[in-house]
Amino acid sequence: MTNASTKILDATTSRALDLQRLTAGQLRDARRFLGELEGDIVAQLAKIDPTGIGSISRRQARLEKLLKQVKETITTAYRAEGKRLANELREIADMEARFAVSSINRGAGVQLITTELTRGQLVAITGNLLVQGAPVSDWISRQGGDTLKRFQDNMRLGIAQGETNAQLIRRVRGGKQNGEVVKGFMNITRHHAESLVRSATQAVSQASRQAVYSANDDIIKAEQWVSTIDLKTTVECSTRDGLTYTVNAHEPIDHSLPWGAGPGNLHWGCRSTSVPVLKSWRELGLDVDQLPTSTRASLDGQIAQDTSFSGWLSRQSVERQNENLGVGRAALWRDGKISFRDLVDGNGRELTLLELRARL
Repeated sequence: MTNASTKILDATTSRALDLQRLTAGQLRDARRFLGELEGDIVAQLAKIDPTGIGSISRRQARLEKLLKQVKETITTAYRAEGKRLANELREIADMEARFAVSSINRGAGVQLITTELTRGQLVAITGNLLVQGAPVSDWISRQGGDTLKRFQDNMRLGIAQGETNAQLIRRVRGGKQNGEVVKGFMNITRHHAESLVRSATQAVSQASRQAVYSANDDIIKAEQWVSTIDLKTTVECSTRDGLTYTVNAHEPIDHSLPWGAGPGNLHWGCRSTSVPVLKSWRELGLDVDQLPTSTRASLDGQIAQDTSFSGWLSRQSVERQNENLGVGRAALWRDGKISFRDLVDGNGRELTLLELRARL
C-alpha cells in the first residue's frame, strides 16, 4: 500500500501543475494591465507632443508637462494593481492552506487535522510575504518607479537627439526602425512583472502550506523538499530534491544543505515545494494493530519515495499522462521507447513529437 507521504506528494505535484495553469491566467492579467498602461502613456505622448516646436523653452515646458502627467498615470496604475494582486494572493493563501489540510487528511485516510487557518493568520501570511528578501508591495512600488524612470530617461534622450514624436512612441512600445524590429522599454517592464507574479504566487502558496505544517507539528515530524516537477529544474533546487528538514526551524536532517529562503522562494521563478512527512501511528502513541487494515499501513513515518517527475507521472492515470506529455510522447514513454531525458536536446530544448520519432 502506498504510504501517506507518497500520497501527499502525488497530490502536491498535481497541485503544482494546476498552480502553473493558474499562473498563466495571472500573467494574462498582468499583460492586460501593462497593455492598458502603455496605451495611456502613448495617448498622452501623442496629445502633448513635446517635439516639432521651434522654441527650446516651449519644448522643455511641454516635456515637463508630459513627465508630470505620465508620473501620475504610472503611480495611480501601479497602486491599483498592487491592491488587486494583494487581494488575489490572499485568495490563493486561503486555497492553499485548505489544500494542505485536505491533502494530509486524504493521505492519512483519517481526519488528522480538523482546524484551518484563521482569516487573521492568512492576512498575516500575505502581509509578511517576502519575495527574494522584499515584500511584494515593495516590489510593486519598485517596478512602478523603474517604469517611470525608463520613460523619463527615454523621453529626455529622444528630445536631446531631436527625435520625432513617432520615434518617442517607438521608444515606449517598440516597432520597426530602419527595417528592423526594436523593442520598447515596456518590454522590460512586462518581463519584470511576469517574474514577480510567478514568484509571488509560488511563495504565498508555499508559505500558506508551511503555516499549516507548523500549526500541526504534533503530527508532522519533517518537511521533504520536492523540486523535480518539470524538466527545467535549477541546480540549486535539484540538489535539494528529496532532502528533509525539521518543521519549524528547517534544520537539515542527515545532510548539510541549508534550507535558505525555502522552496518557492530560493530564486526568482522557483517552483519547488515541500511536503510533510507524517509521524507513524506508533510515534503518535497509537497501537497500529488496533487500526483498520485499510489505514494501518498509511502512516509509517517514512518519506515519500521517488520524488521525480517521472516517478509521479508513472503513478498517474493514462489521461493525466497524456495531458502532461501529449498523447504521442506519452505513448512512446509508456512503451519504454523514450525516457524523460530523451524529451529534450543537449541544450534543454523540448523536442517535438516529429523530432522524437526521427531520433528513434
